[in-house]
Amino acid sequence: MAIGKDKIPKKSTLITLDIALKRIEGLDYLRGLMALSVMVYHYISWGSGPIGSEYLIGKLGIYAVSMFYILSGLSLGLVYYGRITSAGDVGSFIIKRIFRIFPLFWLVLTATMLASILGGKAGELDLYKVFLNYSLLFGFVDPSAYFNIGAWSIGNEMVFYAILPLVFLLSVRFVWALPLTILFSLLAGVYFAVYYLGSDRSLVEQWGTYINPFNQLFLFMGGVALGVYGKMIRVTGFVSIVILLTSFLVFCFYPVAGDSISIVTGVERFIFSFSCMAFVAGIYFLNPSFKAAPAKVLGFFGSACYSIYLLHPVVAKVVVGLAVKLGLGAAAGYTASALATLALSWLVFDYLEKPMMNAGKKVASIFARKSSVRALT
Repeated sequence: MAIGKDKIPKKSTLITLDIALKRIEGLDYLRGLMALSVMVYHYISWGSGPIGSEYLIGKLGIYAVSMFYILSGLSLGLVYYGRITSAGDVGSFIIKRIFRIFPLFWLVLTATMLASILGGKAGELDLYKVFLNYSLLFGFVDPSAYFNIGAWSIGNEMVFYAILPLVFLLSVRFVWALPLTILFSLLAGVYFAVYYLGSDRSLVEQWGTYINPFNQLFLFMGGVALGVYGKMIRVTGFVSIVILLTSFLVFCFYPVAGDSISIVTGVERFIFSFSCMAFVAGIYFLNPSFKAAPAKVLGFFGSACYSIYLLHPVVAKVVVGLAVKLGLGAAAGYTASALATLALSWLVFDYLEKPMMNAGKKVASIFARKSSVRALT
């Protein structure tokens, strides 16, 4: 059966879609700044000891990753809601996510494996755990079974990527599929914050519970909700600025102190989480942009955020170790690590991430065309 002219989108439809999917630079800037926050948090805490939750960088050490989830959900909600209407669309979505996430993750994981082998720790490697990491299934099976520092959040993201297209597909026939999923995620978040995690023990002691994807799902779904329903709301620049300032002040000055468990349990969990969501919403509605050098620098941070996030622990292990051996001290080592991470991230983004993303788009496009043809024959 041939594809008729009525199956080909009109030019005006394509133009409208291009405008609707125009990149929101402010979100990229924020994503990059959060990746830098994680790197700074790790380097300071590794060099000087634990950072209390009363400090801004101590809060960002936890909630920068939460921002990643919100930003990820927002971006995917904007792009894919209403566009996943068949099994072929689900397959296309998954292909793009695989090409986006797996190559760099495999690179960093392989480097970590080689370091363990060369360091005489090959016998400590659990083959099942290795399989879970290379397949990125650990988020589904055992969220704490990750090798690389920070990799737990990528395992969580893979769970979210499995849930989202199915929810969007169900939404084609059942309008309540998305609202119910958002509600379920919020109830799960309440359960973890109020009942499952205990404020009487440190976050380190309960880390395996905290990193459960269902404890983080409401952040991702909150971003999805903003992407899907936010475009129905008209917000002025003044209101956006008020939202940004209010959420920023709450995040910075709400009184907390001590171990990080104090900001991920009880009412504080939702005060900080919703201040993060409000801040992302403010950036989304305002969409600030810069010109010349600031735009290039912030744009680079945004583009290379995934590389910065995954590479900085690996780089620090090598560079700081070398700096200490040379008698330069750990502080100089971490400073050099930050610069080396940025340089390496630029190379990795240009020569690995970007080509793989382009390849993913091509493969997904071919898959989508074949799926469409099969559906019409």
